[in-house]
Amino acid sequence: MAPLTVLLREPAAAWRRAGAPWRSAYAVGSALMIVGLAHGVAWLVVGGPWEGPVSFRKPFSFGLSFGLATITLAWIADRLDLSRRAGWWLLLPLVLADTSEVVWVSLQRARGVPSHFNLDTPLDSGLYTVMGGLAVMVTASVVVALTVLAFRRRTDDPALTLAFRAGLLILLVAMVGGGAMIGVGNSRAAAGQTTDMVRWGAAGNMKVTHAIGMHGIQVLAGLALWLSAVPLVAATRVRVVRIAVAGYCGMLLAGTLQWLDGRGPGQFGWFDGALWLASVVTLACVAVTALRAARRPLAAA
Repeated sequence: MAPLTVLLREPAAAWRRAGAPWRSAYAVGSALMIVGLAHGVAWLVVGGPWEGPVSFRKPFSFGLSFGLATITLAWIADRLDLSRRAGWWLLLPLVLADTSEVVWVSLQRARGVPSHFNLDTPLDSGLYTVMGGLAVMVTASVVVALTVLAFRRRTDDPALTLAFRAGLLILLVAMVGGGAMIGVGNSRAAAGQTTDMVRWGAAGNMKVTHAIGMHGIQVLAGLALWLSAVPLVAATRVRVVRIAVAGYCGMLLAGTLQWLDGRGPGQFGWFDGALWLASVVTLACVAVTALRAARRPLAAA
């Protein structure tokens, strides 16, 4: 089967083999993504600023990101062959937490007030604490539990197992970065600041590396799925995924060093600039290798 066909058929295959916990998570994750897309359409119709504390960008990005994360984590739990009971214990809190996060951000956008770091009224402060902070803590706890399970269990594909483990660790790093953003923003909100809540130094943008880390799991798992349908031996597929992990981690580290030095996107120093370039070239080579392998005859395996 062609690699692209494997990728395109996996959602339907995952739905067919899934039990109630996983189907529930898939359905909720899809609904959250629809909410995000709806806000994108609303912005195109209504207009207004795309950036800022009160904009359509927040519910758009949160809906897509949390919806995709819900689906991805449920899919990983399924591929790790967890029991139905374990699936409910993991996925029900995840679904409730991610839904709360998206509903909260969407509600605050509808009210025309900021969602994050908004302590102006008891209602805003309560929503930020409960639906923002507690929801993130629940999601992080689920990711930690799933990471432990991923290191204790294996899938039938060593490359996919590696992608899961590395992707979940990268996701945890991204969530630590998200926690750092919340800490910085909270301290500035308490001091009465209302702009540049998560800027570090002169122009450091903490959001960039947070976003990169949040979606590493999809990139690496997608690569492993692609490689599962190409004529390469298992050891070679694992090696390719391992190189991709190194490239992705290098890109994440370069971006982190950039904002820690107070420089914005595109403002590289010599070290983090060289690391970023090397990481991008590494990932490009992985992509070329995966595409070329897909064109080889099956007998070459």
